[in-house]
Amino acid sequence: MLHRVLRRVTVAAMMAAGLYGFAAPAYAQVSNAERKEGHNQHATRERLTTYEDREIKVVIPRGWRIVQASGAKAGAGEVALGKASYTLRLAYHTEHASGIEGGRIVEAFDIPWPGIDDAWTCAVYLREDPQPASRHLIFINLIVDTGDEDVRKNCAIPKELGSWSEKDGRKEYDYGDRRWFGGYFRTEYGGYFFGGNEDGCGLKAYTLISQAKTPERLPIADIANQNNNPELTKIIQEAIDIVNSIQYKRCAPF
Repeated sequence: MLHRVLRRVTVAAMMAAGLYGFAAPAYAQVSNAERKEGHNQHATRERLTTYEDREIKVVIPRGWRIVQASGAKAGAGEVALGKASYTLRLAYHTEHASGIEGGRIVEAFDIPWPGIDDAWTCAVYLREDPQPASRHLIFINLIVDTGDEDVRKNCAIPKELGSWSEKDGRKEYDYGDRRWFGGYFRTEYGGYFFGGNEDGCGLKAYTLISQAKTPERLPIADIANQNNNPELTKIIQEAIDIVNSIQYKRCAPF
């Protein structure tokens, strides 16, 4: 009788040990998963940089970096972000000198190559391809058509950038003459500069440019067919996302 009782106690103890043996690893796995998830979230936060001053706060995504920042002081504020060969300039408290509403292109953009005596004349020949950016802003792609002789003459472009090639016994034209000059954000009826009011909020000028030093180094512009230039398409979308992420502390958002 005593032998049978001891035997039952031993079996019960083994079963209990077995149950706890399974429970412990299960708890450890959950803990490891939680720690891993927390680590990944922490790593994601570390990859993001934030620029902040008394006027704005903007999250800078992975791959972008601050290349210049003046801060909101002395009645001006600007931060420039860079990725690859592109620069996104966020002048969130600025102004322009011209009497033209919305400013002139030479006040918002630096023509990236030398030899242009009157950049305003070149601006007349830049084609605009708009795309939506937010409820209040539109992103305007500026396109240089180097296949046009007048464009080349007024924009200091020495030669047509497109060329003929032969493929499978047939001649095909490479439309590399259409180049992406840059882009800027504007309101529906605005110009290069927008916003600003009597409450001390300055004008804004948000531009995206290529750092190309010569026209032939400008990226090929094919906004309609995004697969032809996926890098440019990605850069533009990331620039739009950055602008949309800006938190304005004093002035009305855009």
